[in-house]
Formats: sequence, C-alpha cells, structure tokens
Amino acid sequence: MTQIRRVFMFGALLLVVACGGGGQPTTAPTSQPTGIPTDAATPATEAPASAAPTATSGASLDPSQSDAGIVAQATISNDTRGERDGTYTIIGTAADASDCAFTFEGDQYIAVAWDTTAPDGQIRRLGVSVAADDIPAEDGEVVAGINDGGASLDFTSPSGIGTTYGGNATRDNEGSSEVTVTRVGAGLIFDFTGVTWDNVNFAGQLVCAEG
Repeated sequence: MTQIRRVFMFGALLLVVACGGGGQPTTAPTSQPTGIPTDAATPATEAPASAAPTATSGASLDPSQSDAGIVAQATISNDTRGERDGTYTIIGTAADASDCAFTFEGDQYIAVAWDTTAPDGQIRRLGVSVAADDIPAEDGEVVAGINDGGASLDFTSPSGIGTTYGGNATRDNEGSSEVTVTRVGAGLIFDFTGVTWDNVNFAGQLVCAEG
C-alpha cells in the first residue's frame, strides 16, 4: 500500500513540473507592455528661417476693404536701425490719394497705398513703381524680374527719422528691388522683394482692384 502511494505521489509531481506549475519562466516576455507605443512618430523639426523675406504672391489681400481699392502688406527683417522686424498691412484710403495709375507722362506706372491716420509704428505709405511697358494687359499675364523699378514704404513715427524703407537700383545709394506684376481681370498684383541702402531686407505685395 505504501509503495502504491509513493508511485502515485511521484506521478503527480511529474505532472506538475511538466505543466510548469511552481517554476519560473525561462525566457523574457516577447510582447511590449501595454500603453507604450512601438511606432511613435519622430517630432518634426522646422526648417531654419531665411534672413531675407520672400515675395508673398497669392497672399489673401482683399482690396474691397479699401474705399480706394488698394491694400498692401510688407515684411521687414534684419532691421538694425529701427527694430521694426515683422509683417505690416496697410489699407489705402481715397481721402489720402491712394491710387494705381500711369503717370501723366505715361512712361511709368505707380501704385501707392496711403493711410495718414496709421498709428505710431505702423505703415502710413507703401508704393511700387515700374515702367509702363511692364504692366501686363491680358488676364493671367505675368511680368517678372523687373529690377529697374522701385518699392518703398514709410512708417508713422514722431521723429520721422529712419522711417523710410525702399530699394531702387536706378538711383544712387538707394538699394535695389525686384518686382513681379500679375494681371487678374481688371486688377493688378505687385509682388516685390528688396534691400535698402543699409542692408535691411523687405518684401511684400500690393493689390489694386483696378489698374
């Protein structure tokens, strides 16, 4: 009887070991713990900003905001004279003679947005001038690479010193600019980039509802 009991207990012990009962696992778990993503996305890194701004062709400037049908925007960077780095918008007013038209002589086209009520630190004037021959006549026509015209802007300031930023390569010591003119129906879009005589970068866009 005792021998039968020993055989039974030994058989039960073999069954427990074979099933892994009471033993430690011999290998580490292969699955990841819950709550820890295995394919987390790598954070995106922003491209370094350029020192010089670029033209803003296609910007959503709405000339209907202006009673003169003229709106403009400009971005300044690398400004060591007045610390005016940033983007500014001007809505031209008819009372201040904002206009888009050929000159009396007919050899130039001048588009200018004026707002003499602009507060201190904001743009009170932004203008672009190109040769009359550079104004496209057909809807959708683009004239690019104009570097014999000019673009400039003025800030409102109590001192009035160092508030003009512009570029015109046809004049001595007045920096340079490049303009692109696009005809959109009856209107004109002027995209420009430039650098002042003291190496301040600027760029922007002026939109005329009619021109």
